[in-house]
Amino acid sequence: MNIGVLMAAGKGTRLGDKIPKQFLELCGKPIFLYSLEAFEKSQKVDGYLLMVPEEYIGYAQKLAVKAEKLKAILAGGATRHETTLIALEHLKTFNPKVVVFHDAARPFITSKLVDEVIEAAEKHGASTAAVKISDTVAYCENGFVKNHVSRENLYRILTPQAFNFELAYQIFQRISGDDGTFPFVQAGLKVAIVPSDYLNFKITFPEDYQVANLLARFWFESQRQT
Repeated sequence: MNIGVLMAAGKGTRLGDKIPKQFLELCGKPIFLYSLEAFEKSQKVDGYLLMVPEEYIGYAQKLAVKAEKLKAILAGGATRHETTLIALEHLKTFNPKVVVFHDAARPFITSKLVDEVIEAAEKHGASTAAVKISDTVAYCENGFVKNHVSRENLYRILTPQAFNFELAYQIFQRISGDDGTFPFVQAGLKVAIVPSDYLNFKITFPEDYQVANLLARFWFESQRQT
């Protein structure tokens, strides 16, 4: 059994809106529902949890009423790592083989990518979606460029991220990090890269939301045809 965890418990303060960004709408649909639908369509996801702020549990229940694979809607913690631990503890009763995490603020993912990330975790123990960095990268201090960094082997780490459940349960108890791959790397384990694309960006700032609104209509039409 493979279980997903849709991470929608953040406050989204950097977007500058009173409503957490994952509950804002794109093409008339809350952002988190885009990722929820990808989990629903996935061939490899048998069920999933939805992690939200406690005060949004009732709201999420109403919006996700037709979700067939949804196992539970749970209140997240104060940090991403705390939310991860809450999800993992709840999943002990399911005893999944693989757990796959995805940021609800990354709406433009496909079920195909979710499946590929899970398959890579089944083979290697841990995996993450990622894209190669194409821009020039520089290390800066006090507002000035100090030196340039080779981008040859640099990637932007995205989600979804999938892990062997038993390993994840043990490692996340011992090591915390802002990104799910960090504890695994610190524990000396390998995390396989699964190529993603630049549409899989995280809505963080107002300009991200503006771009997402421009893309959403195209995305809605393309997904409706699949």
